[in-house]
Amino acid sequence: MTLDAALHSEIRDLRLDADRPLLIVDADEVLIHFAEHLTRWLAAQGWVLRLTEYRLDGAIRHAQTGQAPGAFQLRELLDGFIDSETRQQLAVTGAAEALAALSREMQVVVLTNVPARARADRVANLAGLGMDYPLLANAGPKGPALAALARRMSAPVAFVDDSPLQIESAARLAASVRRIHFSGSEMLRTILPPVPQAHHAALSWEEIATLLRA
Repeated sequence: MTLDAALHSEIRDLRLDADRPLLIVDADEVLIHFAEHLTRWLAAQGWVLRLTEYRLDGAIRHAQTGQAPGAFQLRELLDGFIDSETRQQLAVTGAAEALAALSREMQVVVLTNVPARARADRVANLAGLGMDYPLLANAGPKGPALAALARRMSAPVAFVDDSPLQIESAARLAASVRRIHFSGSEMLRTILPPVPQAHHAALSWEEIATLLRA
């Protein structure tokens, strides 16, 4: 599994101090809300989101007919949300404050799965919420990007993500990276499975900050 050319360039050009600890954080559900925001947006379009597991397939239904969207319609809905709402996403409680304090002790990089066309919107959204940190636009598993970042470091590296699959990817390909599983979404916490590959499971940014300092 290799990095695409664009992400490889972003990582290569990133200014990092190898001797200063590095914190790598996801965006959706870690720094900013996604599921709750998507639920409200879909309702305005006449759809409902009912999550029973950590996946969108089968979770979106038409509000009146109960029909699931076809693959093309689902893609249209998700693209519509990304294109219209990425700049409007709200901060997860405590994220901006915790990162502001932690950034005095360590380097912070955002590693987010976001389409290239929405990258600038995500940067602007996070900056407007007080989280103006270097951002890497990933697609798919994050293990390759984490491994590439870890190779540049001699100081400790930590990674925070809500996705069990991304924590697993980190464990496989960047085993030296400390892994914290965290979701800032109350909606998702009830359906997220345990993630044995995580070193820690946190319930708040205050807890994450304590874990990192320890």
